[in-house]
Amino acid sequence: MAKVSPDLRADAALLPPALSYPDFVEFGRETIETAISANAALSVGLEAISQEVAQYARTAFQSVGETTRGLLGARTLDDVIRLQTDFAKRSFAGLAERSVTFSELGCSLVGASVGAWNARAKS
Repeated sequence: MAKVSPDLRADAALLPPALSYPDFVEFGRETIETAISANAALSVGLEAISQEVAQYARTAFQSVGETTRGLLGARTLDDVIRLQTDFAKRSFAGLAERSVTFSELGCSLVGASVGAWNARAKS
């Protein structure tokens, strides 16, 4: 018979008391409610992110269309360079702005969905 290492033995005083059936049922019900609220928060957050992505895509396509029309009407190389530079600046500024928005949405999404579990763990 293998010996149990003293490090692996659990002290009986540290073990939680045995759960009764009603306690076990209540624990399961609270856990399911927590999962449902975390899922709802996740759903709302993902919807907000998808709407933001769609808005960013619309804005980017509009910017590309305006730049293309400008390039088709450009008369000199200086006009082409100016249009491309303006497009690059607008694109970078839009990306930086949307990155902040996406970060905020992502953090609030994680906070909302994990917050429900955090509250459940503390109870």
